Amino acid sequence: MAVIRRKPKPPLRYFLYVSDAKLDMLFEQIDPAQRRRISAEVKVDLKVASMTLRQAEHTAARTAKLRVVERYIDAHHQVGTPAEPGSEFFRGQLVMQWGWLARSAHPDDSMPVVFFRGRDGADVVSLAGSRSHVLGENPEGHAMFGFSSAPSIVAAIRAHVSDLEGVPKHRWWGEEGDRPISMTIRDHVSQAAWVRLDTPPQLLEFLAVPLGDGEIELPDGEAVHGVLGTPLYVAHARP
Repeated sequence: MAVIRRKPKPPLRYFLYVSDAKLDMLFEQIDPAQRRRISAEVKVDLKVASMTLRQAEHTAARTAKLRVVERYIDAHHQVGTPAEPGSEFFRGQLVMQWGWLARSAHPDDSMPVVFFRGRDGADVVSLAGSRSHVLGENPEGHAMFGFSSAPSIVAAIRAHVSDLEGVPKHRWWGEEGDRPISMTIRDHVSQAAWVRLDTPPQLLEFLAVPLGDGEIELPDGEAVHGVLGTPLYVAHARP
């Protein structure tokens, strides 16, 4: 009796966050001939991958587009690590905590920003993006402008840590006063290390765009290498 050998299928991935805005932007920049070749390699329907991602129900389009974009990035771009993120993209697998940035403990004072942070030895990675890209969230219930840009992320981190003891005070949007404003990327990366998270840690994997990195000081005084980025995706880590 002949044994039927099934072709191995790609493992299932449990995504927490996928930035449709970044996917659309990157996918449209890939040459059509490259799209056809890559879609054949990763076995996705190019028509499905080419669909718009503006509607939350387009799960198949999101998954297909992500596989094409991720394969293209791995083949044609420098992909760094938490230790050396580079200037284009970096990926990693870390035990991370995550949650929403907020200006206070009051539930109505949260901001439409999701924040992930993890550590691998001397490397501390902080990732932030729009809360609307967390799978299962209602994109209509949050601000209509992007919260994955560097200025928005920096402003949200400033607001979150502005009342913590020992952290320089920073102005929130439109706030008057004489509070100093950090001007260097290292200042912003350092502030991300002060964000308070009380959620349980999870082993996660990510592909992200680095916004800056440098030596920073943790709240306990330890000197480490910090990275601040915005993710293309965050998922439960696979073995």
